[in-house]
Amino acid sequence: MIIIILVTACLSACTTVQKSLEGQRLRSAQQDKLEQAVKFIERGNSEKAEVLLEEVVAAPGVRGITDEALFRLALLSMPSDLDREDLANAVKYLDRLQKEYPVSPWATQSSSLTDLLAVLPRHLQSTTELRRQIKSLRDLNLSLTRENKEMRLNIEKIKNLDLQLEKKVKP
Repeated sequence: MIIIILVTACLSACTTVQKSLEGQRLRSAQQDKLEQAVKFIERGNSEKAEVLLEEVVAAPGVRGITDEALFRLALLSMPSDLDREDLANAVKYLDRLQKEYPVSPWATQSSSLTDLLAVLPRHLQSTTELRRQIKSLRDLNLSLTRENKEMRLNIEKIKNLDLQLEKKVKP
């Protein structure tokens, strides 16, 4: 009976050690990908960085690595023209970060960013409407400028006609 217990204990210890080694390998691989992604970001190659970060967040989560990758991926997902679909991707990454890693320093930083991105679509909508109004007003201004120029020409013509009439009337 004691031999069976000892064999079982040894086998479970081997399994625990093996799981620990697998966890360390996973963490190391994820850390390497994250570091490479950060280097790509520093060099301005956001496309390669995004690919690596997506690999990190697709793998099983590793505290301290996946949370940073989610935050960085959210930042890379924000387009310069602030397209709504791309904003939704950024918000998705930030929400996942806050849900899966609530005590992470990256989650803390992301909360204000999430709030900002929640308000942004309304501002984008009003900005788009304002741009449309500005374009309409510019077109109207151009049209009025043309009409004004045409009226000035007509006034000049009328003045010339008036002067010609006065010359003919005066003997």
